[in-house]
Amino acid sequence: MARFEVNGKSVEGVDLLRRRHWTARLDFWPFLALYALWLLLAVPALDFTDALVILGVLSASHILAFLFTAWSVDFRAFVGHSKVKDIHAANACKLIPAKFLGSKEIVPLHIQKTVASSSTSGETEEIYFDFRKQRFFYSAEKDNFFKLRYPTKDLFGHYIKGTGYGTEAKINTAMDKWGRNIFEYPQPTFQKLMKEQCMEPFFVFQFSVLAFGAWMSIGTTVCLHFSCSSYLSLLWQRID
Repeated sequence: MARFEVNGKSVEGVDLLRRRHWTARLDFWPFLALYALWLLLAVPALDFTDALVILGVLSASHILAFLFTAWSVDFRAFVGHSKVKDIHAANACKLIPAKFLGSKEIVPLHIQKTVASSSTSGETEEIYFDFRKQRFFYSAEKDNFFKLRYPTKDLFGHYIKGTGYGTEAKINTAMDKWGRNIFEYPQPTFQKLMKEQCMEPFFVFQFSVLAFGAWMSIGTTVCLHFSCSSYLSLLWQRID
């Protein structure tokens, strides 16, 4: 199954993906072939200016492909991942959230062997992913993902008879599964905010129009300094 219809409150569907090797990414080897063709065919046959224009078009297309991987989750999945049907062959998954609960995301898929709980012995295989501070486990019996269910609805006798986990390995397994009983609010760093703002579509369009206008009216040398200063000032205003 390539897609799991979870139909939960936060996740509607899950697509299984496998990350491509960086040499097999669709934003690498096709452009590498185009650059090689430009070097072998365009440079010997055309003059320097025409060859430089073609190189500029190729470079702009390459930059746009890179930017679209940041703007579109579907495009990022298409470029950097391949769809798989076997869950053991997957190492990532594309999540389709429920309606009005945000946009799609690509998250790692974890497959690990863990020590069983205190009631059983041996090791068990766990397949899960984390999405917005929530963990979803794969059930082989129902062939679907389900949100982690906490043991909060058992009878009082079940909790009274509890004797703990017993070993350090089981404690670590429980800590990894259930997490710590704390609330964390991660603060984004300046570098992360700067990267997000630099890749915003409107900001890229605004800067491109500004740089092109300065280049057409002023000249290349002054345009370089003007574009860099304008870029930094616009970026600082958006972050501030």
